[in-house]
Amino acid sequence: MRLVVRIALCMLVASPLLAQRNSAYELLIREHVYPNGLRLLVVERPGDSRVAAKIFTDMGAFNEAPGELGAAHFLEHLMFKGTHTLGTTNWEAEARLHAVMASTEAALIEELNRARNSLRQRGVFHDYSHAASTSRVDSLRAAIAALDSAIAQYRDYGAMMRWYQAYGGTGLTASTEQEYMKFDINLPRSRVALFLRIEADRMRNSVFREFDVERMILVEQRYGDLNRATTPYYEQMNAAVGAIHPVFWPEGYPTDFLRYTRNSQRELYETYFVPNNTTIVLVGGVRFDAMVGLVEQYFGWMERAPEPTRMRAVEPVPRAERRVVFRSADLDPRVEARFLIPGVGHPDRPLFDVLLGVVRRTVEDELATKGIAATVDANTRVVHTTRFGVPSSLNFEIVLDNEENISGAESVLLGVLDQLGRTPVEQDRLATVKKHLRTDWHRLALDAGRLAFEIGHFQTMDSWRTLQPYLEARDAATSEDLTRLAREYFVSENRTVGIVRSPGQAERETTSGRSR
Repeated sequence: MRLVVRIALCMLVASPLLAQRNSAYELLIREHVYPNGLRLLVVERPGDSRVAAKIFTDMGAFNEAPGELGAAHFLEHLMFKGTHTLGTTNWEAEARLHAVMASTEAALIEELNRARNSLRQRGVFHDYSHAASTSRVDSLRAAIAALDSAIAQYRDYGAMMRWYQAYGGTGLTASTEQEYMKFDINLPRSRVALFLRIEADRMRNSVFREFDVERMILVEQRYGDLNRATTPYYEQMNAAVGAIHPVFWPEGYPTDFLRYTRNSQRELYETYFVPNNTTIVLVGGVRFDAMVGLVEQYFGWMERAPEPTRMRAVEPVPRAERRVVFRSADLDPRVEARFLIPGVGHPDRPLFDVLLGVVRRTVEDELATKGIAATVDANTRVVHTTRFGVPSSLNFEIVLDNEENISGAESVLLGVLDQLGRTPVEQDRLATVKKHLRTDWHRLALDAGRLAFEIGHFQTMDSWRTLQPYLEARDAATSEDLTRLAREYFVSENRTVGIVRSPGQAERETTSGRSR
């Protein structure tokens, strides 16, 4: 079936003002859904010589299991290692070694399961291990390492990158977040077929080469992240805000990385990288009708697979205020308040984009009035993503020059949030925040790559059709809307407060603002 839909759905045009607001966000997106479930979204930009091409899979950290966190990100790394035709000098010989590898790893998994009581966690501080391994585990791991070395002789390094670069491709990137994995490239419009050929191959025929090499690269990346002073603190805050939902889980603990297996990675790959779980987004100098046929040529042969299991976690209703006191000699003192907020697709979610700007500016003014030197950040970031199709958090953070001002800064922050639930926002401030949001959107829409990302991201969170109503809702936000949000969400049972102090410093308790 084919659908031609204007994001600015010219409906409910009750006044010239509303018509102008709709036209400000008008964008022609054309959609084709194939019989196998693959979705194609195209924005034509006649005259553009290039096209931003992205392929989204509805799979990410949500689909990981405790003990193997970071597995989705690891899969992204493995999917850069080539296929049966890209990345090998002799697939027939290499395939025989992979078959032996599969049986050897199956034996390793069996041994690890057999020895489960010997190998389970014992010490709270990871300072004691009942048994680190068994002789059988050691011999099987040695056999796997030898097979990896044998497979490496057939490795053709960088084959995908060379093909893309040879035909004018730039900006080849990939990212894995909580809700999606994305591969993208910017290409001459005449080379879209190359993108489709490579990505169809990657989607169906990925070969997990250099498994343990990539495992260690992930370890290095993660330790680099953990060496940033803010990372352990933010991860403790995420853990306090969310009770059970994987949106709040980190990108893997050091103990997770050694647990990845080719078998478990293959299961993720084969379950989620199917056409009915995939969206292709093209923005640039291409014609929709031509792209429908071209995508059919490369992806149409794939059969619809069983629908991947939906993410089952449901965050329980918050029932109690939480408080985190984090000791660090490396972080500046700070105070932070976080609140659970709805996901994209909920009518309140776009209003929080407006609320962020209002609160940040108001807190800055109040701190200056009280002579407290600080910087203020307001965001919806969890790990490094800022929007989700599930409940996540709204974060207000004050970084201070002086630890003695923590109590005063907390009083200011909670006081502003409390006042917002009782007093309407000044119209000038509201108008300024919305003007900044409109400007940011129009700048984004000029960039083909950023626009393609927004379209694909909304599709994985909820639907690409949600994008236009989301923008319109931000533009239409009123001070009464923000007052209602503050009353409903800025309540003590939905609040997590974070404090950063230097080691050995006693916390000076304040009761100001904590009674709501």
